[in-house]
Amino acid sequence: MIKIKYYEPMDKHTSFKCGGYAKFFYEIDDIEEFIEIVDKCKKLKQKIFILGNGTNTLCVDKGFDGVVISTQNYNKINLEKSGNITRIQLESGASLFKLNKLLRDIGIEGLEWSYGIPGTIGGAVFMNAGAYGQEIYNFVEYVVVYSRGKTKKIYKENIKYSYRNGGLKDKIILSVGLKINSKYSVSVKENQLFYMQKRIASQPLNLPNAGSVFKRSADIIPAQIIDNLGLKGVIIGGAKISEKHAGFIVNNNNATATDIVRLIEYIQKVVYEKLGIKLEREIVLLE
Repeated sequence: MIKIKYYEPMDKHTSFKCGGYAKFFYEIDDIEEFIEIVDKCKKLKQKIFILGNGTNTLCVDKGFDGVVISTQNYNKINLEKSGNITRIQLESGASLFKLNKLLRDIGIEGLEWSYGIPGTIGGAVFMNAGAYGQEIYNFVEYVVVYSRGKTKKIYKENIKYSYRNGGLKDKIILSVGLKINSKYSVSVKENQLFYMQKRIASQPLNLPNAGSVFKRSADIIPAQIIDNLGLKGVIIGGAKISEKHAGFIVNNNNATATDIVRLIEYIQKVVYEKLGIKLEREIVLLE
């Protein structure tokens, strides 16, 4: 049964723990509900936003006059193993934590680098999430999407993905197929903890944040640029550039979404004025 809420506070559903309301908020449990809501929204010309764990999303203070579809409960994982090949089908709301726990329990290595990334597989594929020299598309076999009233399975070789870009703009991700080529390993848990400790040591996980604020490229490393310009610790309202990792903005003291947006824009302005570099925001604004 589709659950609907009206004027739902998005601070309950996003990792910044601030922001405005969504006019309509649906929680779906299966693919039939997912498609039904999308079709209704399209027919009524309502704005749609698909929300996973909300770990790279900020809802502006004035709120979102549209429909948020939460995939939190749309999270089943099916796994098939044949020799050294493991194939996994995941509904788009399945979390990377849930996936990593399953792989740890059966001793399949390969995705330990993603342990500690707090998003869903749908969000990870949409932005081609990565860390420590790896990215999710290294393991994607196909993506099932819904677009223009049709469901379609698209194999990786037909997707124009790139660094931090899953190549699926304007398409709704329903499920993802992963393929892992690895033998049984007793070191999966140990490797996962290694990457988690690296995150704890370098990232401000003790304060609400939404991960890397700006997109990185081969020749642009936002955190390094921000640090070199002496911007660590800069505060606007309750928002602060992390002193632990300059690529993060944290909700330091009851920040509003406006505080965070103003701080993002301030960083972009200073970097452009000093270096002529236009930093591209990685955080998604729900507005």
